Amino acid sequence: MTTTAGNNQIVIVGGGIYGASLAHDLAVLGKKVMLLEADEIASGASGGPGERGVRACNRDLRELPIVSVAQQRWQELQETIEGGVGYRRIGGIQVFDVPYGYRQSEIAAELEARAMVQTAMGIPTRLVGRNEILEMEPELAKTISGGLYCPNDGVGDHTFATRQLAQAAVKAGAAIRTGAKVTEIVHRDGMAIAVRLASGEIVTVGEHLVLVANAGVLPLLRPLLQPHELMPVWQLIPQMMYVTNPDHRKIRFLLSHKHRRLAVKQLLDGTIMLSGGWSVEHGDNQSLHGSLSATALNVSDAIATFPFLDGSMFETVDASRVETCALDGVPIIGRPALANNLTYGFAWTGHGFAISLGFSKYMTEWIMTGRQPPQLQPFSPDRFCPHP
Repeated sequence: MTTTAGNNQIVIVGGGIYGASLAHDLAVLGKKVMLLEADEIASGASGGPGERGVRACNRDLRELPIVSVAQQRWQELQETIEGGVGYRRIGGIQVFDVPYGYRQSEIAAELEARAMVQTAMGIPTRLVGRNEILEMEPELAKTISGGLYCPNDGVGDHTFATRQLAQAAVKAGAAIRTGAKVTEIVHRDGMAIAVRLASGEIVTVGEHLVLVANAGVLPLLRPLLQPHELMPVWQLIPQMMYVTNPDHRKIRFLLSHKHRRLAVKQLLDGTIMLSGGWSVEHGDNQSLHGSLSATALNVSDAIATFPFLDGSMFETVDASRVETCALDGVPIIGRPALANNLTYGFAWTGHGFAISLGFSKYMTEWIMTGRQPPQLQPFSPDRFCPHP
């Protein structure tokens, strides 16, 4: 067993979009940062083919202040980091029709209320009617009745973005070690003092330890948790499908549907990416069992929204990325009672990429100042079990 002391003021565990963006932000502020990744950068939920939505529309209200900041930062980093971060601001639409038992006036009134709140929180949003939305997105099914339009929504190449931010972090002075799997947090007297790697090596922690390794956070954190620190979290494996576009049709916006579990986007090469839908079956060890029903449901929802997709063929289906989900559908960010110099964030619930740059800004502020920003308070685990 060896011990690596070094001068790591801050050790970050997890080389996804959160670890990379935190390493970048902290290194830019002059901190000595060591990022530890068990595999390669962007090998987990932040990686994979295609693009992810950078969506503000229809977020949980608690997330709106975070995603508003995130969207600004995505645009800024696209313009300031050499080579960009693969971000495209193409606008987003959440469409709706009128399913059996619903009333169009009620749906429109609800969306009008949402547009009001989102706009007030810095996310320009407006309700558009049937004629306008079919002009904006002509390939939509004629049954679509309208939708919410968010001009600042967009898409990003998640793998490229994560690796670009990691590279920018290194340029700013951070150190990154891949193939460095953390298996244990060493803590003493209310402080995290080191982490143990699978190799047996001990990496010492200076000022602060950050856990943002997605599905890997809770196993590391659990030995430090007190009975009142509840983590109602589970895992799923989202499915992303890529289909051909034989007639070269155009989908212009990042598109979702109010009553369907669906996200549709067109990649730069014309391929249509279908996501946001039903997850696939997996075993306790995360091995895939296959899920033909999930594929059928996802494809049916996509065709009902864009009828031309019925003439497409599969290019590939990807279900290789494990995601963590919290009971109420929003992330968990906090510090354990037994290590007050440890900050953790996880349970991104499948939409963490879009809001990552907002959370990394406020997590950086918390680490730098020692004061929790009010924007992070709604994501505390205390919401599950308040205690004196």
